[in-house]
Amino acid sequence: MRENPGRFVRAAAVLAGSCAAFATLAAAPASAAPVTPLPPDAQPSIIGGSTAQNPGYITRFNGHANGYTFFCTSTLIGTRWVLTAKHCMYDNNGRRLSDIDLYIGSNSASGGVHAKAASTYVYSGGDLALIKLNTDGGSTFARLATSSSDATEGDAARVYGWGATQSTDEGSHQSSVLKQASVEISDTGASDYFGGPAIEAYTPNGAVAGGDSGGPMLDGGVQVGVCSTSDRSSTTTYGSVAAGRSWIRQVSGV
Repeated sequence: MRENPGRFVRAAAVLAGSCAAFATLAAAPASAAPVTPLPPDAQPSIIGGSTAQNPGYITRFNGHANGYTFFCTSTLIGTRWVLTAKHCMYDNNGRRLSDIDLYIGSNSASGGVHAKAASTYVYSGGDLALIKLNTDGGSTFARLATSSSDATEGDAARVYGWGATQSTDEGSHQSSVLKQASVEISDTGASDYFGGPAIEAYTPNGAVAGGDSGGPMLDGGVQVGVCSTSDRSSTTTYGSVAAGRSWIRQVSGV
């Protein structure tokens, strides 16, 4: 699940110019790059970890622009609403993506219900975004955190994604199946890629990398975070769902 900072950690060498484009968001600390999307031919997933069964709401995000495909992970939170990371919403030129395919509820990166983004919304307070679908995405939704106490330091949590399976040449090593990793929440007062409230976690058995951005962190079956940054080794940050809950409800009604 981890990707390069602000850069849509995609196959750095696979598509020339991609790295420079990703640099548009490269303001993230060197140790924590936003787990962003990857371009065409890219193939990432949680480094380490294990294969997961999709609970029905985890969604693959494929954004298209300038000849590239940018990969992220996301979750279905309502019949026509998907929650993901704000940094996933921009192409390699820093422009909002308008052509987005979503694949909902499958273990396969391109399986499940296929929908298109009808409209997108970004949160001003952190690394969260919402996508309204052009068709019904299903009836199994992520349970969203309503209080910051839903995530507690020391809690064991789980993260999911189709991101890179290795920390180098991530774009060429994306998983074709959904993966998961166990993490330990280490700081509930951290900051995400955009400086918003976030949950930091230690990742002992699976690192987040490119393609995992926007994916969920579950604590007790509740989605408490949205994948934002990662050092692709031992630490990752997830934008706080509880902090953005009022905005999510205001925009989507969920």
